[in-house]
Amino acid sequence: MTALDRRLDKRNAVLRYGPENAGAPTLVVDRTHPFFFDHPLDHIPGLLLLEGAVQAAQDVAAVPCFVEEIYARFVKFALFEAPVTLEVSQQQDGARHRVEVTLVQSGRVRARITVGLAPVCAPRTTVAPRDDLRPCAGDLLNKRRAENVLITTPVIDGETVGAALLPISPDCLLADSESTVHPLYLLEAFMQLQRFLNATRDGAARVRDILTGIRITQEAPLCGVGDVTLRGGLAMRTRADGQVARGADLLIGERPFGHCSIETARLQSRVKLHSSRG
Repeated sequence: MTALDRRLDKRNAVLRYGPENAGAPTLVVDRTHPFFFDHPLDHIPGLLLLEGAVQAAQDVAAVPCFVEEIYARFVKFALFEAPVTLEVSQQQDGARHRVEVTLVQSGRVRARITVGLAPVCAPRTTVAPRDDLRPCAGDLLNKRRAENVLITTPVIDGETVGAALLPISPDCLLADSESTVHPLYLLEAFMQLQRFLNATRDGAARVRDILTGIRITQEAPLCGVGDVTLRGGLAMRTRADGQVARGADLLIGERPFGHCSIETARLQSRVKLHSSRG
């Protein structure tokens, strides 16, 4: 096993390899999965597309490594009526791998995801567990299962918002990995912070548009979330390309060790995006 953050539970194996599609893996869409389908959905969730890309990247790893970066560009919604295949290519820069994964359904690109793999050459970051944290209400995070709530109730302080990561529940399938915290666990905690803002805030703090991109970076493998917090700004900033974005740092105590961000299309592009994502 070359990836420290590779999944261990067979229920989290989301790729199927076979002679069809010229050997390209196919995404396994198990609509009974207790995390990816915590609540009813009318399309394949973006987190499952990300999981498929990460597992495809880990499958090409030849040396001990961890996922240090994921960047996704979502092009069209992936629906349930046809299989999703993954086209994988990779580049090597010294000991680092950059894996490009294109997810295709019915001949259309649904997402393009870049996964950066880094060698494990530095000590893993370890944080002590805490038992004094209380979970945010699941309905504010669009989570029905208690074990899938990953953060405390966010606290808004002026123009910033922050939340702590809860102790990892042994019943949460998204937490399954060999010996480190999976990057998608951290990314999902960030997304839960965004859902809280959507549920409780108006104006510039609310994401009203279609998610078009998402990124996470981390400097080293992480063992445990005992003193890990998220802290970011409330307002969405408009970029030169018309996308709006918001991010948050991942911190251990006061030291940043990673960053998460989302990109969305502006509200006036909503009709056009819906028509192009059928």
